[in-house]
Amino acid sequence: MTRMPNLNFPQQDDLFHSSYARPVTLIGAGSVGSQIARMLAKIGVRDLTVYDEDTIESHNIPPSAYQIADLGMTKVEALRTLLEKESGLALKPIPRMYEGERLTSSVIASVDTMEARQCIWNEVKGNPLVDIYIDTRLSAELISVFAISPCNSEDIAYYEHFLYPTSETLRPLCGEHTIVYVSSAAAVFACANLTSWWQFGRKKLHCKMLVGALEMC
Repeated sequence: MTRMPNLNFPQQDDLFHSSYARPVTLIGAGSVGSQIARMLAKIGVRDLTVYDEDTIESHNIPPSAYQIADLGMTKVEALRTLLEKESGLALKPIPRMYEGERLTSSVIASVDTMEARQCIWNEVKGNPLVDIYIDTRLSAELISVFAISPCNSEDIAYYEHFLYPTSETLRPLCGEHTIVYVSSAAAVFACANLTSWWQFGRKKLHCKMLVGALEMC
């Protein structure tokens, strides 16, 4: 477990005590995933594994946590450097796609295709070693964040209703069109569900928001 000597949490303790933080596997380190990783490090997560095979291009920077100096770096290595500098967290970078490896503890999917989500779900569904599964999705200004208990039959049935081929999504490539306040809002929903679940055993099964309209769907 990585020590984080430079972080002090008294201002958040009434909302979330860092001692409740659990290990997290984050699959996808793009616009939403990078923002989630930053937030997790700042609320006290000490064990973070991140999968992503991509390198950073110029269009990745505006909606994400990355900087101009990160151009050409792999997303996971740039994120590792950023989090270590900001929060003292040494994440475990895996510079490739998730390929169905065993998953445990808390899992977050911030991926671009439904096929990638299905691959993750195949390992998460019914897995008693995974306490919560978060799936974030964007389409322009529409945010959709699922918080699923993998062994809860009602959660399973609800989530599987929203698993369909990428060709049937609102946009062919989920997350291709976004802006920083949308990706950040999706990250907020994901992290809020995690902290609530870890500390109180509560979550919201499905958060939906049309950010530009500032109205809940």
